[in-house]
Amino acid sequence: MKKLLGLLLLCFLLVGCDFVDDFSDRYLYTTSYPIEYAADVLYGEYATVASAYPNGANETYEVTDKKKEKYATAETFIYSGISGEASLARDILNKNSKLKLIDATKGIKSTDSFTSVWLNPSNYLMLCSNIKSSLIDYTDNIYVKEAIEENYKKLNEQVSELDVELYDIGKNGNYDTLLVTSDVFNYLSKYNINVIAINSDNEQIDKSYSDAKKLIADKKIQYIYILSGQTLDENQEKLIAENNLIKVEINDLFTLTDEERTAGSNYISLMKETIENYKKELYK
Repeated sequence: MKKLLGLLLLCFLLVGCDFVDDFSDRYLYTTSYPIEYAADVLYGEYATVASAYPNGANETYEVTDKKKEKYATAETFIYSGISGEASLARDILNKNSKLKLIDATKGIKSTDSFTSVWLNPSNYLMLCSNIKSSLIDYTDNIYVKEAIEENYKKLNEQVSELDVELYDIGKNGNYDTLLVTSDVFNYLSKYNINVIAINSDNEQIDKSYSDAKKLIADKKIQYIYILSGQTLDENQEKLIAENNLIKVEINDLFTLTDEERTAGSNYISLMKETIENYKKELYK
């Protein structure tokens, strides 16, 4: 009998962490896809991670009350405080006061669009760090804490490589200017890439059009970069048509499409595609 008890105790000590936590019924919900991706990489072994937004949804999507009830049953809800999602988080918290909330964008400043928070790898690194730190704070299991730290190291490495790649194309390209239709792309100036934005929010819109037309005339600009889902105004369409500019659509990554999920696309692979798209102009 003593031998049997001893063997049981030994088994418990060897695999004890498996008995401490059963993660099969844990759910963690997020908002936009880049937040979902970071949470899944960091914590996907310990909870089912899913987005509150359906595939293909854009920034105008509104979560229904019925869906809020569902998300309130989760262990954790992760959102972006700088994008107006704080009200959604509060609504869900009001339905479950024990819900753990994480503001993935805490401390991040975005002067253009919150989309640039994840299109800019250095900002996305901060977003990932915020999620990692909060998950660790909310976790009592030491083994899980260590796993989150290890997962973060790998994620940090991959995102840092994207950061380096952007610096490289800004430094080593044959050309250094991109013509764009949204201020979202202003983050590229950090990587020594000159951005000419022809959008109505630009206070120097007349100068931008003048600069663009001169560079087009000098055959230095062939492409125009547009954020996915963006509707162009009459002046933008006219410039494109009159100068035979080639439109290059940049994925805003707000959500993935069904096709992208089926293909196994993720934040890293889609960001690499974005960088390759920038190279069309910079390396021509």
